[in-house]
Amino acid sequence: MKSLVECIYHHSLEQPEKVAIIGTDITVNYSQLWKLTSSVAGLLKEKGLKKGDRVILEADHTIEFLACCYGIHLAGGVHVPVENAVPEARVNEIASEIQPAMIITGAHPFEYFGTSFDELFAMSCDNWEFPTSDMLQEILFTTGTTGKSKGVMITHYAQMNMCVSQNKTLNYSKDNMWLIPTPMNHAAGLRKTHMSMERGSSVVLIKGFTNLKLFFDAMREYKVTSIYLPPAGVHYILQLASKELAKYNDQLDFLYSSSSALPGGDKEKLIDTLPDVRKFDAYGGSEVGAVCYIDYNAHRGDARCMGKPNEGAEVYIVDEHYNRIDATEDEPGIIAIKSNTVTAGYWNEPVLTANTIQNGVIYMSDLGYIDDEGYLYLVGRRDDVINIGGLKIAPTEVEDVALRHPTVDECVLISYEDKFKGKTLKMLVKLNEGYELDVEGLISHLEENLEAYKVPKAIETIDEIPRTFNGKIDRKKFR
Repeated sequence: MKSLVECIYHHSLEQPEKVAIIGTDITVNYSQLWKLTSSVAGLLKEKGLKKGDRVILEADHTIEFLACCYGIHLAGGVHVPVENAVPEARVNEIASEIQPAMIITGAHPFEYFGTSFDELFAMSCDNWEFPTSDMLQEILFTTGTTGKSKGVMITHYAQMNMCVSQNKTLNYSKDNMWLIPTPMNHAAGLRKTHMSMERGSSVVLIKGFTNLKLFFDAMREYKVTSIYLPPAGVHYILQLASKELAKYNDQLDFLYSSSSALPGGDKEKLIDTLPDVRKFDAYGGSEVGAVCYIDYNAHRGDARCMGKPNEGAEVYIVDEHYNRIDATEDEPGIIAIKSNTVTAGYWNEPVLTANTIQNGVIYMSDLGYIDDEGYLYLVGRRDDVINIGGLKIAPTEVEDVALRHPTVDECVLISYEDKFKGKTLKMLVKLNEGYELDVEGLISHLEENLEAYKVPKAIETIDEIPRTFNGKIDRKKFR
């Protein structure tokens, strides 16, 4: 099969009554999901949508959103998701870039067509054809944490290869029930749903992980067998509800976290909380999907280890001129990926595309190295690595150590200009409830676990660490 909508169609014939998606609005089986998808595709064509036209669609954890998403695919359009409750200025900014044929925002996208679930279920739409693999499927706009937001173009071919490769690596069961509480406008939530549609399994969508009652009610009611969470979500649940999470050790097959590195302290606590559950960390990006996985329950060690490449992906390290090198922990290089999942490029950014993607290889914004056994280690983003007197410091390594201190809830390492010492390191910490800042104690803890040049010279408290909608530290705000 060459597209996700083709997969949904075949599942609707082979397992029509199987639950496909449990949304915050209704639940649909594969037969109903196909009916909604094909009906929306017909309405889009009636409104004049042509192949290759872009459609901005506000994302949500609803069947309405996903029926429109897959309807756009089936109609030959290009889905451009934006975050839930998106500011109008952000929609206008993206619209000025991509010149969309349609903009569908609001909590109820069916209102755009002047229709309802019942009317869509009653429609008969046979005027459709599956998209070809070379057509654009989606344009995902990055969060812009390291600079200007970019529109990542994904073809149906690349998306299908992402789904097949990742499902195979995860040994993803067709009987899986996957709980997805993360935003649906980006790789975090949307692509996990795509993976389930390719496999023919089921997903449960809930809006966020901070409502712990809602989270665990869904776990129990729908007999969830896997969870996707960003590192911030893992940390939150471990801090507030680890005993409740431990009750699902026998029910869960795996827990998957990505978007940014999961701190080692949380990995260890998660292993203790769910000792029999497979636990995956992954490396990749919007431009290429997840290309490396590690089950850190089975392969324990350095928190920066991202595992080995998926089947069909080649990962290696290059210098700033894109020549292959033998990088080390002390002298990391740029991570390069050759895969059939690589983006078609960045929308309206020909120079950036040419500089980043060459001959099917994408050169990432991350630094890393590969050990003698072929495991990839992530050091940090090129723009995030701090250079102090020629010595390079990856903030995530220092933050990981700090997070193991009992007083620290969240933290971020930054550089700043000291009027006497020049450029140096400072750490901003959000303390766990009931603790006061112990600068000497925290610095002593860092000195015991890090080289001297990586230890910050100043530590201050902060009320909140700003994050993007998908849970990453918004480091751009600290530059």
